[in-house]
Amino acid sequence: MFYFATPHAKTGIKDYELDSEKLDRNNYFTKFLEKSGFNIFLPMRDADQTLSGKKLLDLELDVIKNCEGIIVVLSDTRGIYLEAGYAKALGKKVIGLQVSETRELE
Repeated sequence: MFYFATPHAKTGIKDYELDSEKLDRNNYFTKFLEKSGFNIFLPMRDADQTLSGKKLLDLELDVIKNCEGIIVVLSDTRGIYLEAGYAKALGKKVIGLQVSETRELE
C-alpha cells in the first residue's frame, strides 16, 4: 500500500476551506494509480472522517509506518512534507508528483 499525501484545502488563507480543484485532482490521481495496480490510502477518503486532532494524526502515522511508500503531491502545503519526512526517516519509498502549483527551486 502507498500513502497518498496531497493537499485538499486552499492555501494562503487563514480559514480552512476545501479546494474543489484539488479534490478533483486528488480523485483523478487516486483512480489512475489504483487502475495502474497501486493500493492507495487517501486520508480524505479512507480515514474515519469523525476522527480529529491526535487520533487522526496517529492513524495517518500508523498507515505511513506500515505502508510500502508514500506518494507526495509537490505543493506549497507544509503538512505533506512532514508526512514525507516521516516516511523517509522510516526508510520508505518517497515518490513526488509535480503539479501546477509546484514551484521551481530557486
